[in-house]
Amino acid sequence: MFKTTSVFALASLASIINAQSSPVSVWAQCGGIGWAGSTTCVSGTTCTFLNACFSQCIPSASITSSASATSSPTPTSSPPVSSAANFWFSFGDSYTQTAFSPSGNPPQIGQPLGNPPYPGGTTTVGPNWIDFYTVMFNNSLILTWNYAYGGATIDASLAPPFTPTVLSLTDQVNEFLSGTATKPVVASWTSENALFSIWIGINDLTWSWWPTGDRLAYNDVLLDADFALVEELSIDSLPHSMQNHTDFVSSPSPGLGLDPSETNETAPILQSVIEDFNTKLAVRASNLSSTLAGVQTFLWDSYAAFNQILDDPSAFGFVNITMFGSAPGLF
Repeated sequence: MFKTTSVFALASLASIINAQSSPVSVWAQCGGIGWAGSTTCVSGTTCTFLNACFSQCIPSASITSSASATSSPTPTSSPPVSSAANFWFSFGDSYTQTAFSPSGNPPQIGQPLGNPPYPGGTTTVGPNWIDFYTVMFNNSLILTWNYAYGGATIDASLAPPFTPTVLSLTDQVNEFLSGTATKPVVASWTSENALFSIWIGINDLTWSWWPTGDRLAYNDVLLDADFALVEELSIDSLPHSMQNHTDFVSSPSPGLGLDPSETNETAPILQSVIEDFNTKLAVRASNLSSTLAGVQTFLWDSYAAFNQILDDPSAFGFVNITMFGSAPGLF
């Protein structure tokens, strides 16, 4: 449903000059802070402001209320909507959060992640993966409703979050079911143009260090709760469109064994718990399509991606590989 694309900077001066004078293709960047390329889109598309860093060539016919590529759109009581939009409903924890509030401005043309202003309230204090894939790495207009909440666990009754105000995955799904699942005018999604993603589990597994009992059996309890929510999303919110398909993306928990913030005592134990959780998650995700009619699933392996970086941090720009923190060059 959602395709990704990469735009590569051309080194030669002749190529740069040509890029500045040639119209920009559909869905490509056409403006933003520091943008030196062309601001003219190919025929049938409009250079549409998405945020201060990025404007995109969007098909003109899909825009009912266009926004300037040089100024921020003014919110209205009837936000711009598009018949060509794809909808992304995201759930998770701090890896995914942008501090979106369902009661605030909804995702719309010019503000594809709704509120707060791009990139939102992220733990990176800058764009995270949700931001990048919504705004830059796409071949379509994506409107993202990101319910993720920092510190979230799957269910507070199974793994209490660090503070009671944190919205668990269960809370996030209930927010969706009581709101956007009803398909209001600002989110007239269908099963053909909707993607659901869940990235959850790391807070549950680190909390599992404290209870007594079989930690691997506890993984089954967590995953039972996790996939019960997936079933709610697919069955309760799509009763009239299951003849089509809805996509689910799930991500395993990243490893901790090589993380310098973990002690030699805790890391091996948590590592084994995480590996068991991820193995069971992959099996359940694979079986989901056969147990829920009309559902297509994808599994993105964050465990492998994170370990690729941890195995060779310097190859990815990390200078100090023995400390962690927010300073440049640290984890």
